[in-house]
Amino acid sequence: MIYRTVGIFAHIDSGKTTLTERILFESGRISAIGTIEDGNTESDQLPEEIERGISIRTTFHTVPWNTKFGDFEIQLIDTPGHIDFRNQVTDLLPAMETAIVILEAGTGVQSQARLVIEELRKANIPIVFFINKLDRFGDEYLDTLVSLEEILKQPPVTLFQKRQSGGWEYFLESEDSFSKQTKEELLSFDDELLLRYWNDESSATELPSLALRQGTEKTKLYPVYGGSAKTGEGVRELLNLVLWTNPKEIQLSSEVPLIVLSRRTDPQIGRYAVVYSVTNLSVSEICQRLEALQKKQETTHLSQVGQSSFSSFLTNPISFLSSDSESPETTLTKGKLYYLVADERIRMEPGQSVSIPGLSTLDLKNQISEKTPSPFSVVLEPEISSEKEFWLCRLRELEWEDPGYQLELREETGQIVLFGRGELHLEIGIRRITGKTEKKLMFSSINIAKIELLKKMSHKVALEHRAFEDQKSSGALIAVLEDTADFSKQIAFEVSLPEEVKHSIETSFMEACLRGFYGEEVCGLRFRILSYEIPPGDLQTTLTLLKVAILAGVKECFPSNTYLVGPLTEIEVMVDADHLGVVLSDLSRRNAKVVSIEEAVAGKSHLKANASAENLLGFSGALRNMTKGIGISWERTAFTSEFYAVLKE
Repeated sequence: MIYRTVGIFAHIDSGKTTLTERILFESGRISAIGTIEDGNTESDQLPEEIERGISIRTTFHTVPWNTKFGDFEIQLIDTPGHIDFRNQVTDLLPAMETAIVILEAGTGVQSQARLVIEELRKANIPIVFFINKLDRFGDEYLDTLVSLEEILKQPPVTLFQKRQSGGWEYFLESEDSFSKQTKEELLSFDDELLLRYWNDESSATELPSLALRQGTEKTKLYPVYGGSAKTGEGVRELLNLVLWTNPKEIQLSSEVPLIVLSRRTDPQIGRYAVVYSVTNLSVSEICQRLEALQKKQETTHLSQVGQSSFSSFLTNPISFLSSDSESPETTLTKGKLYYLVADERIRMEPGQSVSIPGLSTLDLKNQISEKTPSPFSVVLEPEISSEKEFWLCRLRELEWEDPGYQLELREETGQIVLFGRGELHLEIGIRRITGKTEKKLMFSSINIAKIELLKKMSHKVALEHRAFEDQKSSGALIAVLEDTADFSKQIAFEVSLPEEVKHSIETSFMEACLRGFYGEEVCGLRFRILSYEIPPGDLQTTLTLLKVAILAGVKECFPSNTYLVGPLTEIEVMVDADHLGVVLSDLSRRNAKVVSIEEAVAGKSHLKANASAENLLGFSGALRNMTKGIGISWERTAFTSEFYAVLKE
């Protein structure tokens, strides 16, 4: 049996879940095809997915598939399309062998598909494109190919064509029907293969299909098939094409050669992770590797925590379950997905290798990166304080399954802050934790991060404070307050000072920046100290007065020299002419900037706009009400020194 891990990626509403459903039906895994409208698909089973008609969680399916060149078990991964759930997509890439990217006929390559194509290419993952919905748009896919060529910076190879009798024919099944030009396009990535083909066409008939297999693996060829996920046209042919091409060879230098794709919770087995096995290996061999590592590290004083974890690992190995069985596995097969039962002895971060704390294993990102706080958050508070632990338990389960959520406990108020990747992300998270319980949880409206950003300026200040009837002075501090190129706060000394004086100046400056004119933290400024002479007398009194001088002097500069800024949100909407006016009116009311309006297919307009995330809260729901069902096609919110919205002047 040959195992292949294949991911399905696309812009939202392009047909990922529909294609997955059709593949499961064609393989015999299901006897009837579910639909998103009826809420009975195999992929979308969460109540929130069924209600909204979108995928919010990655799903894994095992699909047997027989071809004339081998028997396969496809490990099919259906990914979410909405930007709020992008972390689930990027977590899969280290173990992705081949990607199917669905494009929608009748339009150019849409924004979310563009992003995922860039990510897949950066990770050197072979891509097979499938132009969907040809049952609706027929031959209207030229714009899609032109747009795709612009993204790839090279022409994709179209390997399907219309039959004279109707329907479509595909290269692998009907190679002789395709032109010499198409075959040369397949061979063009390798000059040697192309020369062999030109020199002896009659004896080199296998070269085009060989080039298709090798060129796709090397990401030098991008084959394109087309059809309809809904009707099944071209779906079997698509799978044959995917399996014909060589997969990416997944490599990992680690004592535990397992890559975590996703984390889940199951009523029977509890917490577990879906992992990809990079090599053929037994659990006992993993233990031997770790034992050898421990011996190598004995001279470096392995931590007591590491020793404890390692010892318990040897005496009680971690449990692996195969993806299609509840029986524990003792030997792992290369390329196969397994369920790894969660264990406090091991670290399982999505997108990284499994590791044992205290042992220096090399994970995929070399180290666990610091999580950047999201600009979106809600404040949570149990209605009954004694139920706080119940809600924390639910929130931790949510954070376990989706690390895009982050928890913060406010000890001073007892409140819980939940950070999320966007408005939809938080709304769905709250729905998930509050479902199936009569306990009440109070939560705030969604909060948006804000800061005050120093305007472009360079302001020289002389700071001094006197007390005790002017008998005591802080001394005159001459400094320049100037902007930086980012959101940082910096202090620079151009004069030599004692360490306690420097520390007092630094802490006073940072304290002054905590609350600006609008009541938010002030960022994007540098405090450059040009001169300071310490007056005679008690140093502690001087430092106290100096702190007052800095706090008052720096704060005086804020009222006319800071912007209140927050995250900027970019949106795209495909809206019909009947609703365009009312959508534009609502965007105007929210102070949104319309970037472009382009005419698309079937009387629809492709609308792009941006506004502060604060102003666009609730717009998604309002849009569905205004248009009787249409939602935002694509959305991105970011908060960086180059990408932000000015909220007040």
